[in-house]
Amino acid sequence: MGVFLLVTSIIGFLAAFELTVDKFRLLADPEVVLSCDLNPFFSCGSVMEFPQSEIFGFPNQLLGVFAYAVPLVLGVLLVSRVALPDWIMNGLSVGLLGGVALVTYLQYASIIRIGVGCPWCMIVWVVAILQFCVVLAANVLHGRLGEGLRRSTAVRVLASSPVLIACLWLLVVGTVMVVNFWTFFGSLI
Repeated sequence: MGVFLLVTSIIGFLAAFELTVDKFRLLADPEVVLSCDLNPFFSCGSVMEFPQSEIFGFPNQLLGVFAYAVPLVLGVLLVSRVALPDWIMNGLSVGLLGGVALVTYLQYASIIRIGVGCPWCMIVWVVAILQFCVVLAANVLHGRLGEGLRRSTAVRVLASSPVLIACLWLLVVGTVMVVNFWTFFGSLI
């Protein structure tokens, strides 16, 4: 779990950091072409122009930069063989639930409302969903969320495949993206 949290948090942090740098570059020069501005359907700069990119009055990217610090620190502690209390791991599940709730809204905003995908955002989405599924499953399997859940056969079966669940979740997001961006994807065929 420690190595998993370390690796995924670093990936999420780097993507959020790159988004933050790009946001500042865009604020300094509205005509700048960002490295993630691939085409009209996949463009970080285009998404950053919409109000959904600043839900709380500041760039959403900053949330990612700060939020990924928590699982990163916990990953370091776990790799160092520090025994973390159950409440900390449960708190991580709650924080990651908030993260995937925000990510789900941003997926909807980007794919459905704005109609443009942000490549760096997609990396953040993948990491957030993967971390949530894996940490929640580990908490269930270790009985941190109650013995009733841990003893439930159905819950144990689901909790034993967190990466598969994350992949199915991301497959749904990818399918919605392909359907909504069919003009782009259809031209590739």
